Amino acid sequence: MSRVAVRRLATFVIAVAALLALPAATASAHAALESSTPSANSVIESGPPQIVLNYDEDVEATLASIQVFDADRQSIAVGAPGVGEDATVVVASLPTLGDGLYAVIWRVTSADGHVVDGAFSFQVGTGTAGSGTDLIAGVSQGGGVDAALKWTYGIARFLALAGAIVLLGVGLWSVQGRPVLGSMRRIRGAMWVGAAALLVGSLAAFGLFGAQAKGGTIADAFSPSVWSDIAGTDTGRALLARIVLTVVLVAVLAKWASHERTWWQGVAASAALLTLVTFSKSGHPNSLSPRLLWISIDVLHLAAVTAWLGGLVALFLAGKAWLAEPEAVRPVERYSMTALVAVPVIVVTGVAQTLKLAGGLDDVTATTWGRLLLAKVMLVIVMVAIGGVSRWLLQHDGVGSIRRTVLVEAVIGLLVVGLAAGIVAQPPRPLVAALPFNEQITASGVIAAVTISPGSVGANEIHILITPPGGSIRPVANLTARVSLPAAGVPNSPVTLQSEGANHYSGTITFPESGDWTLELIVNVTDTDTALLKATVTIP
Repeated sequence: MSRVAVRRLATFVIAVAALLALPAATASAHAALESSTPSANSVIESGPPQIVLNYDEDVEATLASIQVFDADRQSIAVGAPGVGEDATVVVASLPTLGDGLYAVIWRVTSADGHVVDGAFSFQVGTGTAGSGTDLIAGVSQGGGVDAALKWTYGIARFLALAGAIVLLGVGLWSVQGRPVLGSMRRIRGAMWVGAAALLVGSLAAFGLFGAQAKGGTIADAFSPSVWSDIAGTDTGRALLARIVLTVVLVAVLAKWASHERTWWQGVAASAALLTLVTFSKSGHPNSLSPRLLWISIDVLHLAAVTAWLGGLVALFLAGKAWLAEPEAVRPVERYSMTALVAVPVIVVTGVAQTLKLAGGLDDVTATTWGRLLLAKVMLVIVMVAIGGVSRWLLQHDGVGSIRRTVLVEAVIGLLVVGLAAGIVAQPPRPLVAALPFNEQITASGVIAAVTISPGSVGANEIHILITPPGGSIRPVANLTARVSLPAAGVPNSPVTLQSEGANHYSGTITFPESGDWTLELIVNVTDTDTALLKATVTIP
């Protein structure tokens, strides 16, 4: 390997390390609320000093929004959200809350740049407080991301990705041939169009991402205050880096136009590689662990796609006349061999990411992400088939015979890029089904108010308020609880409870699988008087 090649390789490694050497994230795309304090649907004796939201992956606490409403739908002043014990926890202080029902409406931005929101209710005191579901419905203002903003953000991502593939892919093949393809005006024109799309798309994505994260509208994408809020986030830094890198690539392209082709070639290669890294750092791979590994796999995937599709665009733009020339034979054969390597790389890296993100293929059709992925795979299969035809024509009828197949491949490739841009915005896994349990159980004059949340497979919080016979406020002697799943042959398992006050117990209950679970409460009203209360808890 020559010294020049070694220097360029070292430049690549250092540049990639600069962007990738960050702490690893710990989750798997799109943050989900794992637990909260107070817990959803819980009944607590006194108001909590703060709201604590615990997610299953890192979130941008500075962009979080937490709103609290009372039973009269009046907003409660909440402190500014901040980072809790680690980057997966968001906390916000609360004033003293009186007895009653409260609703919490939250919104956070996950490590992969996606905005997620939700709501839950809790009750202070044991008096009748009304329906938490009705309160949430009354204070929610539509929820989710503004539809126009979501679509506009999707268009911006498509422009940026398509522009990168055209600029970098065509740029890669523009140095092929004698004279080089880049000497053609239409090839350079395509690269300028790609650069413009990449720059405009990245600028728009930066502002629109901020508007989404702040729960705003398209107009907020032009707000300097929104820009400053997101500039320090992972996604914001990746988008800003892409904008700077695009400016560098534009400067390199201008050098190409002036036919100065020496030192800037290494700069162009480094900027191109780092540009691909910014796409991975602002998407799903940035939330996977180990982050360095999955970002590297995604960059390899994008690089193979760029070489494949960029070559198609370059060959089509070269024109029929150029394809008929003898000097076209070697570049076309080189592209054919490149595609032969790139397609397996695309497949292997794509399958690896799919299995990691979706956790398997069982539920791949249960999400929009999975359905878009299947559509993308089908189009890629068609492209591969057409590529096989092109390779056969190249070997039997010469270079000039493949222009039409190349055109069809390029058009389908554009559709694939559109689907890829759409997939980024979708959660790879179905939302976890939950059915909070909130009922009163009665037997032998004993009343037990039981809440179990979130009501899903895995760990749940349980709160129990006991009213002895006759409405007495005298504390009961003891309370034990157990659960079983008769349909699956799961025997009784004890539930660990702790006293939170007079006749108020709480604990953690784990449901290892879905089904209709039997909950049994053994209440020792006195040392000699015992009541058995039963209920069916459905875990979806």
